[in-house]
Amino acid sequence: MSVRTTRLVVEREVREAARRKGIWALVAFTFLGSMALVLLPELLPDGGDDGASVMIVGDDELGVTAALEAMTDPELEVSVGDDRGELETAIADDQVDVGVVLGDPPIVVAEDVDASIVGVVSDVIADRVVAARLTEVGIDPAEVRAAFADALPTVEPIDAERGAKRAAGFLVSMVLYLLTVILTSQVASGVAVEKSNRVSEVLLAIVPPRSLLFGKVIGVGCIGLVTLIAAATPVVVKYVAGGDLPSGLGPTLLASSIWFVGGLALFLTLAGSLGALVSRQEEAGSVVVPLTMILVVGYLTALSAGDSVVGAIMAYFPLTSPMVVPYRVAVGAGSTFEYVVSAILLFGAVVLAARVGAVVFRRAIVRTGRRLKLREVL
Repeated sequence: MSVRTTRLVVEREVREAARRKGIWALVAFTFLGSMALVLLPELLPDGGDDGASVMIVGDDELGVTAALEAMTDPELEVSVGDDRGELETAIADDQVDVGVVLGDPPIVVAEDVDASIVGVVSDVIADRVVAARLTEVGIDPAEVRAAFADALPTVEPIDAERGAKRAAGFLVSMVLYLLTVILTSQVASGVAVEKSNRVSEVLLAIVPPRSLLFGKVIGVGCIGLVTLIAAATPVVVKYVAGGDLPSGLGPTLLASSIWFVGGLALFLTLAGSLGALVSRQEEAGSVVVPLTMILVVGYLTALSAGDSVVGAIMAYFPLTSPMVVPYRVAVGAGSTFEYVVSAILLFGAVVLAARVGAVVFRRAIVRTGRRLKLREVL
């Protein structure tokens, strides 16, 4: 295989792709989707508690005002009113969120406010009431709090960011799946079109079959890499600028680039050789159906069972690992040994597919008139 002739085919494929509006639309869609992933967490509210305003009326012998002012989560804006009438008017006019009428017992007044805010205010009042009554009977409230604090269990979350990691794995797997399906179909269709209109015969007069096949694969693969770079650019820019990335996205993108290159090379080589079996463009879709089904299986496995035993098995299978491994990296389900073995098997499969695919392509591309069966050219 001549490097020069292969390069000529690659340049031809890239030029042809650059003329298609669909390719630019794909790159733009991927870039905008990545921008949304990076920017939306900054633009949308974090769903946290932004605090509330509280009005207190009555004789504050319990120290409720000071206790509420000391709150930091949520942060409360505390004001003092003259009587209950003023408090209820302020709540009705949305000037304050919660009102507290100090007395025996204290009363909490609220209307259309987050129940968690009411709960926090009620807990603070209850704590001050209990502390006052303990003091009256000669018990130190601080000692009671210390005793209860020692009795409470310590909560240790296994992975507080697991949801964000799953989301990163899901999005990356979806992008890889869509890109691979689209580009695989494009290679098979391109080979079938050139074979049906006899362009391949002209090309084969000056370009060896292996150079023609691998040139197509590399050329279309370059389009895939450009699309992947478009997806990664907003993430890299935000990282360089010192922004906080969604949890798990950095390692996931690194793994994705490795398995995307290997997976794309494998699927495009298979699609190019299978596309040479048909004699009409209309038949190109049918020969890549098995490849598409395998991609669907890998994608669905990543989403539904990516961190299970099934996902671990699929991570070693070269035709499904490009979909499964990036998800497993995102959620931290695999090991370094698994990733290394999976990568070796994937790129080993690429070499094998290149050898067998070149034979199939060379024997099938020159036989026109009918659809060939795979066993006829092996």
